[in-house]
Amino acid sequence: MFAQPERILISSGAERLYEIAVRILGRDKIYGIEDPSYPIIQSVYDGIGVKTKKLKMGKKGITTNSLSNNDFEVLHVTPFQSYPTGATADINKRFEYLDWAVENNGFIVEDDFNSEFFKPGNPIESLYSLDKNDLVIYINTFSKSISSSIRIGYMIIPEQLMSKYEKEMSVYSCSVPVLDQYILAEFISSGDFERHLSRKRRRMKEL
Repeated sequence: MFAQPERILISSGAERLYEIAVRILGRDKIYGIEDPSYPIIQSVYDGIGVKTKKLKMGKKGITTNSLSNNDFEVLHVTPFQSYPTGATADINKRFEYLDWAVENNGFIVEDDFNSEFFKPGNPIESLYSLDKNDLVIYINTFSKSISSSIRIGYMIIPEQLMSKYEKEMSVYSCSVPVLDQYILAEFISSGDFERHLSRKRRRMKEL
């Protein structure tokens, strides 16, 4: 997965990134969310005053019938491991999500929580990496891959939304201390982060 540095936003956790996504996409839109879903997602949207539409979950993600209901404009999904169902969207469902965005002139907020822990040898491509139309806002954090005490998350912003982001957020400073960012950057660039993930995947396989 590749993104230009200027399109990567660092912030303190997923909840803050949800709020930023709304500032970029607009409070006037209706946001479709998984039903059931991680309760914090609904709480954040309620707290900032945006309308949501609950979309029924199946074994592999949001059901086709719910997705075809076009009275929402942004789709918020956790395709790797939805909570509390544990559902993982397969490749067909992921393309179904992307097709929805194209056909309805919509955007997708992809919360890729826990995706680092795919089964060894069987990674699943993110919606962001499959997207050919610049319609996915990608969100992830290090709370599961490193520690829940590390309040660092990141967002990859579609190129077509960069001007809106700069207009809405240019006056705000980053909420993550610079020293923490340098330490994490060194952990990643040295290869230690990938080795750490490999060890954890092997342990998961042994369980």
